[in-house]
Amino acid sequence: MTDPVDRKPLLGAVYPDDAWVDVEADAVVDEFRRFMPPGVRLMSSATPIRDKEAHVPAGIELAENGDIEESARRLSKYDPDCYAYYCTTISFVRGVGGDLDISDRITRMTGKPATTTSTAMIRAFKSLGISSVTLASPYMPDVERRFIQFIQDHGIRVLNSLALNLPKDHSIVPPERIRRLAETSNVGESDAVFVGCTGQKLALHLEEMEAGLGKPVLTANQVTSWHALQLMGIEPCLEGRGRLFAGGVLAGD
Repeated sequence: MTDPVDRKPLLGAVYPDDAWVDVEADAVVDEFRRFMPPGVRLMSSATPIRDKEAHVPAGIELAENGDIEESARRLSKYDPDCYAYYCTTISFVRGVGGDLDISDRITRMTGKPATTTSTAMIRAFKSLGISSVTLASPYMPDVERRFIQFIQDHGIRVLNSLALNLPKDHSIVPPERIRRLAETSNVGESDAVFVGCTGQKLALHLEEMEAGLGKPVLTANQVTSWHALQLMGIEPCLEGRGRLFAGGVLAGD
């Protein structure tokens, strides 16, 4: 057994798995780990996504069926310092407060602090002084509308939104495809670009995208990791992971 004094910080990541194939699911978790500073471990537990199209009712069902807290419970034997629910849709689909309900349920189950992607997204916007954004996502139209509404209900203007309208297989969208969509969604007057869906893998593209667009580019995995690290008492600072990870960007209360 590891000496507690030498124990490295551990983040417990819970995420919905729409792939069901190890190489595809592993690629998603590898993206989470790209936002972990040296010495911080990440351990994950997936919740299953059944063969249903990714519309609003399916998202609500997944938010409320108990799989999230059960997944956190299974991780709890490894004693993570904090939990993060890596999913944008399922944390925003019920509107304002639905994200906090998920993190509260995880905390009640485990006794540890928790965040969700949608909670972290709003905190990141406010911490960077972002008042307007453009969006890119793989979402179906009804989910995209909920996405826009959630952000606007938190006082952030959405100036443009582009979506791939994919009924399933969000976690296997090629990074180049979602990158092109994000860059196309940008309008000059927006403060930032946000890419929804934790299945999207843009960690290695962020520096180049921000240089080209001249503004912050935020992703679901990036903001979730950023907020979780702060809940663990660790400064999110990593080279090449975008303005949010440049150091000194702290989430408010």
